[in-house]
Amino acid sequence: MRILHTADWHIGKRLAGQSLLDDQAFALDQIVSYIKNNSVDVVVIAGDIYDRVNPSQGAMNLVNTYLKRINLDLKVPIVMISGNHDGKVFLDGNSEWFKATQLYVNTDLSKCYEKLTIGITNFYLLPYIEVTEARVFYKDKSITTFEAAYERILEDIKNEMNHDETNVLVGHLFVKHAKESESEEKMSVGLVEEVSQSLFTDFDYTLLGHLHHPFAITHDTIHYSGSPLKYSFDEAKQPKGFKVIDISANTHEFIPLEGKHEVIEYHGSYKSVVEDKVDVGPSDAYYKFVLTDMESATEPMATLKKLYPNTLVLSRQIDVADYDMNTIDVSEQSDAEIFESFIKKFKDRKPTEFEHETFNQTMKEVIHETN
Repeated sequence: MRILHTADWHIGKRLAGQSLLDDQAFALDQIVSYIKNNSVDVVVIAGDIYDRVNPSQGAMNLVNTYLKRINLDLKVPIVMISGNHDGKVFLDGNSEWFKATQLYVNTDLSKCYEKLTIGITNFYLLPYIEVTEARVFYKDKSITTFEAAYERILEDIKNEMNHDETNVLVGHLFVKHAKESESEEKMSVGLVEEVSQSLFTDFDYTLLGHLHHPFAITHDTIHYSGSPLKYSFDEAKQPKGFKVIDISANTHEFIPLEGKHEVIEYHGSYKSVVEDKVDVGPSDAYYKFVLTDMESATEPMATLKKLYPNTLVLSRQIDVADYDMNTIDVSEQSDAEIFESFIKKFKDRKPTEFEHETFNQTMKEVIHETN
């Protein structure tokens, strides 16, 4: 059996206010194309199909379009769970009807013990579970961590399953020692959300969502697919795609996806960028610029957008200087000389005309206030 493992679609998500629906459709088109041209027996979507509990109509239309193309047009079974971003009602509303087309959805803790058999492989669908949800379900006040909650749930699943058969767990959680990204919503403080790898040893494969890096963990049987798109600027250099698990051959492969727009965080000189003295990247990329020498620039964002229309974030580069504690006798220097000494010390240059004017105007106001 060949399983296409994907997760964290986050349909409806924005990047610094920029809608990504077209970018998401571009990525999902590639997934559909892969399924059409390769042998895929099951598609696993391990949570966070949507980015919001109450998704927009546009987000729902996009999800429905691609579920239909995979499940009805290509007739490939889909196994899907809810993640921490998903509104369960939007996934589970027609789950009984979906089964007729082999689209299997689980959002409910009480159903994660039910074995779903496709071919000769058993799937256990474990949606994202809150600690309080497990505590109430088991009527056990001692369940106070994610580790305790998932340990209890998985122990009950293991007691029910046939260990001589092939068993695959689909989940949405944070495995210990895995890599995080900025775009993943932190559900708790510190390390309480982490779950030990040892909890999954009884499963032939554990296919996970929640972390956006496809190599968030290196393990033979525990896998994150990663997100299909770059959803924050700290993901700019992460590979994006999906995994293909071949159970018969006991292999797993990462299949990269191409982005409609590159995501680039650029650090450098404002002047060099606007004067086109540096190769920043494609003009249509999504940019976060962190730049120096913007003191005298007027409307720098508007200027950058003329060159790079998809500039989404602009911030000033904060220089970290190696300060020594040289002293200056201010009693022998004028205010202007002190200001020039300060700029020379920490910027290693003379003040600009704009800085001089700003300083002089500020000093006038200070003197006026104190008179």
